[in-house]
Amino acid sequence: MAREPERSPGEAPPAVDGDASQRGDTPAALDPDAARDLRTPARWRRRVARGAMLLLAVQLLLPLTYYTVRGDPYDERFAWRMFSAIRLHRCTSEAVEIDVDGIASAPLDLRGLVHVGWVSLMRRNRQDVIEAFLRRRCEEAGVAAVRLENFCESSAGEALAPQRYVRHCASGEVELPAESLTADPGELER
Repeated sequence: MAREPERSPGEAPPAVDGDASQRGDTPAALDPDAARDLRTPARWRRRVARGAMLLLAVQLLLPLTYYTVRGDPYDERFAWRMFSAIRLHRCTSEAVEIDVDGIASAPLDLRGLVHVGWVSLMRRNRQDVIEAFLRRRCEEAGVAAVRLENFCESSAGEALAPQRYVRHCASGEVELPAESLTADPGELER
């Protein structure tokens, strides 16, 4: 085997007849998969960048549904809660069962009936949780209707209109509050 002549640093090797760089026989030209491999990092970076942009778009647009298309103003999942005044309201809940004679029971011990997490969600006027609670209470014997009321105060201490939810057990009809929480104390009825 012939020994290569010594070169000074930075000097290019001499061109040899049949050298792959002169004939176009580079690894990419010889193997199409090699060319694909050379483009893969750039393609991968583009895909990662597109995925990151898609994730960012979802993170920005999903909370907008709270302000545009959702019907329950108290369901603040996936919302920008930093803009929410509802989150600052302090509420207490009171539930009663009404028997077939129209007599209301004493207020129910909500913490003894359902998980404390559900009690917290009911106090926040989460309609889906309240409806599930009312539906479950209607399954009890002798219950004709169930009423849950939330009495709330704004962060400034002003009384807000009570939120009354009633389920008529025989028909399954649910009466929802006429209005969302407002700072109008004149609407209070108990």
